[in-house]
Amino acid sequence: MNTQKEVPSEIYDRNYYLTDNEGCHEYQKGLDKNIHPKFSRALEIAQPKQGDIILDIGCGRGELLYYCAKKGASILGLDYSQAAIDIARRTIQMLPRETQYLTKVEVGDVVKYNFSQKYDIIFMLEVFEHMNDNQLEQTFQKIKHILKDNGKIIITTPNYYYEKYLQPIKMILDLPFRFLKWFFRVIRGKYKPKSISEFMQNALKIKVDRGKLSKEAHVNVSTLSKIKIILSDYKVIAWCEDHSISPISLLTKRWWGRQIIAVVQKY
Repeated sequence: MNTQKEVPSEIYDRNYYLTDNEGCHEYQKGLDKNIHPKFSRALEIAQPKQGDIILDIGCGRGELLYYCAKKGASILGLDYSQAAIDIARRTIQMLPRETQYLTKVEVGDVVKYNFSQKYDIIFMLEVFEHMNDNQLEQTFQKIKHILKDNGKIIITTPNYYYEKYLQPIKMILDLPFRFLKWFFRVIRGKYKPKSISEFMQNALKIKVDRGKLSKEAHVNVSTLSKIKIILSDYKVIAWCEDHSISPISLLTKRWWGRQIIAVVQKY
């Protein structure tokens, strides 16, 4: 029995996209000079080009609409958050007038949306973990009908093994350095703990607290094997990436890397 909840769209508000979502700082600084690594990596893999027809599922602020349109591709951004679509429309206005016509954004659920064409590239960046198994199954059933025979899906999502095991191990190994960092923050007056207990919690914690919103939103942080099971009707090439240079990351990134990337095509 699937006990994963569906995440309500209301929790993805304007504040979430502009202050509490990966890539928000680069967005605020300007898209041309500050592309977030998750977008640059996805574009590097997908290689969108002039004339491509692209779908971005869970388009968020609309960065991919911006970058793909500048390459001459037509792109539809779909998100079930009204706040996301409002920001994405503002993002489109940042494009040169002669390329704005290549973009379109709409509030919608991919399963229920009435698509009028097929796509060369479908992006699902940091979306997988926000959907439960039932939603994912229905989504990929729908995608079968709208993905061109030679098209591809680009998926990025956090790795469960990294978050559950590797990240705490790395934080334990880093304890002496983190203790000194917090200690010198106190000495320099940049941090004033309310108590010794608070200081020790910050300096010696071995797990990242992502906050209530992140826990509510990340209902399906997955593994390589689970992704391949869910996508068993497709041809899947999937791997982990981790740009940390710590020895433990270098040794384990193939299986326990921070990020899972999948390139998915029809058989």
